[in-house]
Amino acid sequence: MKLITSLILLWALSSTAGALQCQNSTSATCSNLVSCSSETMCVTATILAFSSGTSVTQIYKGCASSSLCLATGNQTFSVNLGVQSALASAMCCNTDNCNSETLAPPALQSNNGRVCNVCDPSTSQCTSTLQCQGVEEQCFESMMNSNAKIFPAFGCASKNLCLAAMSLRSLPFMQNVGNIIDGPKCFPSTTTAAPTTTTTPATSAAGTTIGDTTVAPATTLPQLPPLPQVPQLPQLPQLPQLPLLL
Repeated sequence: MKLITSLILLWALSSTAGALQCQNSTSATCSNLVSCSSETMCVTATILAFSSGTSVTQIYKGCASSSLCLATGNQTFSVNLGVQSALASAMCCNTDNCNSETLAPPALQSNNGRVCNVCDPSTSQCTSTLQCQGVEEQCFESMMNSNAKIFPAFGCASKNLCLAAMSLRSLPFMQNVGNIIDGPKCFPSTTTAAPTTTTTPATSAAGTTIGDTTVAPATTLPQLPPLPQVPQLPQLPQLPQLPLLL
């Protein structure tokens, strides 16, 4: 019995000793070293999270699966769902305590000329277009579940975030959005929006523009000549007064 207990204890110690150790923290000032269970990577990330126009900087350090960290080195993850978005500067590594560094916040991205559909949270209609930014070269489409509420989530995403979401069944660095229950479907974003018709207002001689419709100018009718004056008839002479009959 003592031999079996000793072997179990020895196996547990050897398993712990062989596991990758990573810093685990959501703060820039406080962290602790943990042993990863099955993850093969450590990650440190600084995230700019946007929600309804408000931005918050977040820190994340911890163990990471190969689904999130496909390779060692620096990466940029980005996803924009319209009302919520996240931009993360991350560094993946595979040695003990290699993620102790706190990264600088990522630089804001500019529009890259690509567009994807985005959903209106009040109607769940996904027909509007969204301007993609920076590394967001994929369109992201999925159904999400958050607190028993099911809703569509469409937007722009980086390729590495799409790949991670397919395996993790959630959005990296945006777990508060919910879990993916259908999808995600990722495909290259288009470079131009649907064509629109632009009408240049014309001068008054060419017509008047109302919205996208040009109304033809009013036609000026030629002035008619005045009617000829009717000659005045001559006055008839007064008839003589007849005598009264008795």
